[in-house]
Amino acid sequence: MSARVRLSLDALLMSLALVAGVGSSLVAALGPEVRTPGVPVLVVAPPWGQAAAALVLAAGGQPVGPLAAPFGTLAVFDQPVPLERLAALGAWTVRDARTLASLCGVSS
Repeated sequence: MSARVRLSLDALLMSLALVAGVGSSLVAALGPEVRTPGVPVLVVAPPWGQAAAALVLAAGGQPVGPLAAPFGTLAVFDQPVPLERLAALGAWTVRDARTLASLCGVSS
């Protein structure tokens, strides 16, 4: 194997490790998944699909807070949070947002 190919593969593997590390750190920082009714959750969805607020409404929840970001929105559900339904609608993840909600001025 030539030195150039080996260096390219090394760079690719290092890039993949970096992306995996940063991605897992972000998921951990967002908090655990939550199903508890009435607890603020952060619903994260891709910006090219339905807005996160639309996914929340379609799943029976209510968006909360002053506004929604391009990738996510804060929401509450009267019933246990339908994680599978939100995933089927296109949500990337649903996380406990109690700390984030308090920083944004939302009280539950």
